[in-house]
Amino acid sequence: MNIRVFVLIGILLSFCVEGAAQNTRPEGSWVQPLETSFSAWKGDSLTLSFSCRVPKHLKNSQSFHVIPTYVSRKDTVHFPILGFYTRSGEKFRIRRNAFCHEKKTEERMLVLNGKVDSVDYRESMIVPSSMMGEVILQYVLVECCSSRPLALEHISVPRHTAIDTCEKIRTSYPNGQVDIPLLEANMTFIRPEQELHKERVATISIHATYPQNQSRLFTDFENNKAELERVDSFFAPMAKDTVTYQLNAISIVGYASVEGTWEYNERLSKKRAANFRDYLSELYGVPHRIMTVEGKGEDWSGLRKMVEQSKMPKKEEVLRIMESYAVEEGREKRMMELHRGEIYNYMSNNFFPSLRRMEAVIRYQVRPFKADEAVSVIRNRPQDLSLREIYDVARARNNDEIIWSDRDNYGVEYDMAASYFPESDIANINASSAALLRGDLEKAWSYLERVKDNPEAANNLGVYYWLCNSISEAESCFQKAKIADPERAAYNLEQLARWKMRICK
Repeated sequence: MNIRVFVLIGILLSFCVEGAAQNTRPEGSWVQPLETSFSAWKGDSLTLSFSCRVPKHLKNSQSFHVIPTYVSRKDTVHFPILGFYTRSGEKFRIRRNAFCHEKKTEERMLVLNGKVDSVDYRESMIVPSSMMGEVILQYVLVECCSSRPLALEHISVPRHTAIDTCEKIRTSYPNGQVDIPLLEANMTFIRPEQELHKERVATISIHATYPQNQSRLFTDFENNKAELERVDSFFAPMAKDTVTYQLNAISIVGYASVEGTWEYNERLSKKRAANFRDYLSELYGVPHRIMTVEGKGEDWSGLRKMVEQSKMPKKEEVLRIMESYAVEEGREKRMMELHRGEIYNYMSNNFFPSLRRMEAVIRYQVRPFKADEAVSVIRNRPQDLSLREIYDVARARNNDEIIWSDRDNYGVEYDMAASYFPESDIANINASSAALLRGDLEKAWSYLERVKDNPEAANNLGVYYWLCNSISEAESCFQKAKIADPERAAYNLEQLARWKMRICK
């Protein structure tokens, strides 16, 4: 059994019990309150020391554990566990560990013999000086395959000499950062309203390669196979599942490279668009009546972008010609004459094939998904989920245990929601919560900046400013948050006050 799981339970209790005292004593008479306790820094090493009474009432199947953990916003450092066992319990532990292949937490094991009344604990662990936090002792009673957290004990950690945290409260935003342990209880998460009609718009760019002056789409020519596989990944599910998907309209626009006359290329690009329409109709059964085709002719804007982003020779001269001469003023002829045609030949070989392309704008409708369906859809076609559906998947997958065990991957679904619904305040607020819990302040601000005037974002802004050591701004935001999220705001104001008392005493 992995004893670290119990630490998560203890941390949850310490942050979520409203109005609880700073320390809660163990229930019953399992272990007496700490007789002495202290923590001290030596460089980046934190020494933890305490003395406690030995439990007297363990049955053969029971063991009692004191689990010390240094907790910060960014991570946790696990000190060796202090475990009390009976003699039969010791043998059971040895057998269990022999067959257990999971990573074991270091433990100081003590076998009860009735001769010892108290135990002295002293251990040192490497803790980076920038990792500000606190020590929490979790008392856990284990019986065979079950466990019961009994209580918590907080041991004060002195201010690290390398970091004058009280002074840092006055440092300027956003360079200074504060290390505080955050849980979901600190953050604002908002469940979106259900989307009644899930209408979607998707754009697919098909960079198919055509032989010069040809409009037919050859599936095995050049890179066309790979391009058409992208098309298939989008349209095949729709063709197979007409209950889930309904195609409403498809607009296909064809483009050509710049060789030849404008009129000819306009006709050629329209023929290519029509050929692609026929391809969709034949392969996926898309009716002609919902598809429109258009030929845009020569793609000069696409060519200009390619030239600007390239390292081609004489590109400044090419760009100057594009800016100075219109197509009807002989733009292409002047480019062909540039440096005896060398530059034009370079573009013909490297740029022109990519200009012979099409863009399809697809409008379609999707039915709502149940919770178990959404878990599958989010892996393959997340764009088909509503904001509410992504949120429900995120809430099911993420919790406080994930914050401590896999912090870097916490809440990636919220980021996905913000990418598909960038204009949604709710999506950005939820994504900022996930980013703050991961400790990614830069990404958190990218979301919060979009919604900073929304009262529902005030609580998260307060947490952000707290982490940036802009304490007055944090308190101001928490006060504003009392309107939209009063319970969360009050909780964070209380936690902030406790934090200030601990670091400045």
